[in-house]
Amino acid sequence: MISLSAARLPIYFSARRRSRITISVLLLVAACTAPQYDDQTDKLISQLQTDVDTGIVSLITLDRKIKSLSGKTDAASQKALADAKIKAGYDANTSFYEKVDVDLTSLQTRVDAEPSAATPHLDAAIKDLRDNILAEEGSIQATHQKVGVLSEAYLRNAKTLVDAQIGILLTRELGLKTGSSGASSSGAASGAAGATRQM
Repeated sequence: MISLSAARLPIYFSARRRSRITISVLLLVAACTAPQYDDQTDKLISQLQTDVDTGIVSLITLDRKIKSLSGKTDAASQKALADAKIKAGYDANTSFYEKVDVDLTSLQTRVDAEPSAATPHLDAAIKDLRDNILAEEGSIQATHQKVGVLSEAYLRNAKTLVDAQIGILLTRELGLKTGSSGASSSGAASGAAGATRQM
């Protein structure tokens, strides 16, 4: 049997084929390496949390305003109530969900660009975050679209659950930054993410 050693690769493979083999080996090695701290991933996670919290807090404020104006019969209060309901409605907040979608896509792309042993856990955590916030039945977006105006109680519960998921991802990055192992927290991120579908 012929042994295809590194020294003899030029004889048996074309330059293009050798290049493909080299890339495949490098990707395999990268996938097996320990996770490393990445400043850009850290920033993307923080941006996601900022955008999610800003959107949810805005909706909470609007629901409070709606409650405070309900029952008032003067013209000014009735107009303010109608305006608040429009601003709290789904159609007025599609840009929030689009922004979160972009944040999650950017984070997913960054995580997958530098694969490590933690990548499958992170991918699962990001998918569960997406399912909890966007489009999936029972998600914040789907519920908003269905009921029109989200209540403060619902929003606070949803915020607690989503913040917990994002917080685990942030804790993992902080652990990597300070030299702690991120593998266990990555697994926790996936497990906790899957447990937060009950909103």
